[in-house]
Amino acid sequence: EMATRVRVVGRMYVPLGFYIRLTKNENLFRRRLHTLIRRQGRNAMAGTTEKLFWNLRSNRNISTGGQATKENFRESLKYCEDLVKRHENDYYLCALLAPEGTYAALITLRAFNIETARVKDSITNPTMGTIRLQWWADAIDSLYSGEETSDLLKQPVTAMLYILLRRYHFPKEHFLDVLEAREEDMSSDPPATVSDLLSYGEKTQGSLNELALHTISLMDKDYNNSAKAVRHAGRFTGMTTLIRSTPFLATRGLTYLPKQLLDENNVSIESIKESASMGTLSDPLKVIVQTLADRALEELEAARALRPHITRDVALLTLPALASEHYLFRLRKNNFEVFDPAVIEPIGFDPLKLRLWIRWSAWRGVF
Repeated sequence: EMATRVRVVGRMYVPLGFYIRLTKNENLFRRRLHTLIRRQGRNAMAGTTEKLFWNLRSNRNISTGGQATKENFRESLKYCEDLVKRHENDYYLCALLAPEGTYAALITLRAFNIETARVKDSITNPTMGTIRLQWWADAIDSLYSGEETSDLLKQPVTAMLYILLRRYHFPKEHFLDVLEAREEDMSSDPPATVSDLLSYGEKTQGSLNELALHTISLMDKDYNNSAKAVRHAGRFTGMTTLIRSTPFLATRGLTYLPKQLLDENNVSIESIKESASMGTLSDPLKVIVQTLADRALEELEAARALRPHITRDVALLTLPALASEHYLFRLRKNNFEVFDPAVIEPIGFDPLKLRLWIRWSAWRGVF
């Protein structure tokens, strides 16, 4: 029995008895699993910067002006990695399991998402947020026009985008959709309807998912179904992320819960803030959260209905949806109490189960 081996993911095998022993010691299990993830990460990242940089230098139509160096891009990728690990660790794990050659692009896209999303949290008035988002819009324009300025190369995310755009044909409008959604987000008013909430998720996570599609090879006949699948998955993860942000926003008197549902259930922003201070939800608030959770799961089911029509690589790009689904499982298990600490920050073996579920799904090529 101790010699029996199980396949965890890809070509990585570990003794079954080893995991049986480790489950008796959670901390040891956590450290060992982390080691396996880092080992796979090194394999995924090996040579990434050098290959990308060589692709740039080998294009005779592109002038690097002596400013772009391999060290610049290695440091920029490291910055993006650290940013994603800190703010979106589940996405980092999924990037390690994504199709070969896509790691740097996926990490950069997630870093772009984080940098633009946290503009709202770092400002004191909407005007400052508009100015910062305009900087990003101007940077995207410069990148697509082929300019290489010191400002672009000094910012790690735009430095990575500079080189990635010379390898991948990322549609510019998807980046602009993300920035447009962030611009709308500068307002402190909640979304008007559930459709507005879905639209926000599509413009942000849906657009980023479709950008990720351009890192893999797809036949034209497969692209439409793939784009639909990742868009549905984007709406799902986007809406789930907004539900998940409720405890953090409520203390500041903000919410993403649609005004339509708030009015229908006679819930005010003040009552949400009061619920946050007490750490429990009123029954009308639970109804709103459950309604949104059920609507989000409809998007996930729509994405999964397209699984027979998408490739394995597309499924691997959609792995982050599993982390959002895991959150909704936890939310439903705790009676939709979004303020419950067990829902906000999973404890015990819950994080480990999620990571093993993601790795198992990656091996099977499904989401």
